[in-house]
Amino acid sequence: MSIEIIRESRVEEFEDFSLSFEYPDSPGAGFSFPCDKDGNPDWDHLYDPRYAPALENLDKCLRGEYDVVFKGIHRNAWSYRHPRVGRCHCGEEVTLDQFTNTCYICGADYNSAGQELAPREQWGEETGEHWSDCY
Repeated sequence: MSIEIIRESRVEEFEDFSLSFEYPDSPGAGFSFPCDKDGNPDWDHLYDPRYAPALENLDKCLRGEYDVVFKGIHRNAWSYRHPRVGRCHCGEEVTLDQFTNTCYICGADYNSAGQELAPREQWGEETGEHWSDCY
């Protein structure tokens, strides 16, 4: 028996940009500040009192008070996979993001495709393994 899939897996893409400054004698070391794709600093973020040192550092980089080289606008891209979600026969939602996915209400186990697995006491029956070896 398979679980009812109520939300398919999806990948969400993200990107942001940063102004990058690097110390000439230390490649990879320096400063990075949030900006838009055109290089305009994210002032809302930089004016946040929690980031006051960042605003001061950006000012010093732009004025030439720090011995740094402007390395350009860097695009930072990443993605996040939202796993498939199913509804167990007991009504609870089960996230299908592992090899074995357990309903926390009734204890039913499902694979990542949403197929209900045999009871744990049957796991490893043919190979002599204990169910915990398969989990």
